[in-house]
Amino acid sequence: MRLKRKFGLIFYFIPIVFLVALLILEINYAKKEIATDGLAYREKSDISYKVLLKPNDYYDSPYLDEKYNVVASLIDKLLVDYTYINTFSDKVDYKLEYSVTADLVIYDSNADEKPIYTKPYTLVEKKQVTGNGLMAKLELTEEDISYNDYNAIVEQFKKEVVPDANLIVKFNTNFVGTSEALDDQIKSNKTSTLTIPISSKTINVDIKKNNSNKEEVLTKKKKMSIMIRVFITATILILIICCIKYILYIINTAKKKSKYDIAVNKILREFDRAITEAQGKLRLDKSANMIQVKDFMELLDVHDNFNIPIIYYKINNYECLFLVKYQDDYYYNIMKSDDFE
Repeated sequence: MRLKRKFGLIFYFIPIVFLVALLILEINYAKKEIATDGLAYREKSDISYKVLLKPNDYYDSPYLDEKYNVVASLIDKLLVDYTYINTFSDKVDYKLEYSVTADLVIYDSNADEKPIYTKPYTLVEKKQVTGNGLMAKLELTEEDISYNDYNAIVEQFKKEVVPDANLIVKFNTNFVGTSEALDDQIKSNKTSTLTIPISSKTINVDIKKNNSNKEEVLTKKKKMSIMIRVFITATILILIICCIKYILYIINTAKKKSKYDIAVNKILREFDRAITEAQGKLRLDKSANMIQVKDFMELLDVHDNFNIPIIYYKINNYECLFLVKYQDDYYYNIMKSDDFE
């Protein structure tokens, strides 16, 4: 019986091991299939300029570049170059909108917390560039910033206050890109600024730039194929069924305690104080007077009368003996599994 049960346990356990191994292989394959795609992009912009001078006796060249500080009264205009570049690790369909605007902001130099005058200007109307490739590029060259025109406006405030003004030039870009490697669009709304001090006085001009430089990696997860989903689901269901069968087989083939075993164990447990379990085979003297009692409770009375321990012998799995020895008398009770059928 034990050998049959052992082979049965092996028989039901083998398909469980096989299905677990198969499920691990399927999951590893699915992980490779849904590995992430990625697209890296780098967005940057840059502003450069040169100053066109009025005729003067100080400089031989009509232009000065960024490394110079320029006396404001010598400035005629500024020529500004703007470059926007967005590069990608894979081809992208893109749409790039751009415009150039400016804000003239005038303060009272004695109280410059709030402006006393602002006026917006549109230097380049909104335009659009579309394309497909590994790079989107925009170049605006020699955008004309007429310093004298803005300085003339500031000059009008000189009668009332001591003016302090800035012209804030804004290069606006709105980028939208799509790629098969991405779930979502690449979106960017950037403004690079150039702050130009405007004054009616002769001052050193300090032009401040605000550029952008951004790197990012976007990812997209592939979806698991329907076929892989079906295989994994089927394997899990079959594995669950096999595990249930395995558990049921263990339960159904487990050794159940008979009524005989229950009765013997109850006696041993409840009357442990009076019983001594013997080891080895039962050996009786030839002169022994064997007295069989009706049941264990009768034998317990003998124990109580003589105050002698009850000896328990397990003959085999289906028969046992309880014995009280008093001088040459042997009081005993035999319990057999057949008696409990």
